[in-house]
Amino acid sequence: MILPDLVNKVSQHMDRVTITVNGQPKATLVSAEELESLEETAEIFAIPGAKKSISEGMKQAKKGQGIRLSDLK
Repeated sequence: MILPDLVNKVSQHMDRVTITVNGQPKATLVSAEELESLEETAEIFAIPGAKKSISEGMKQAKKGQGIRLSDLK
């Protein structure tokens, strides 16, 4: 498979292609959209307390606790 085919594969199907040297992974090709998403996620988790806050929110949601969208209007 040539590079343009790999680029089309990752951009159309949100696949990842790992590039190896001597059988060892050295780089990964991802779509620009996926890279942007990964960077945004890293930015969010870099905020002090964000991971804990998100985790607590998910626990509350699983318990049915929280605010209904209709109550916010």
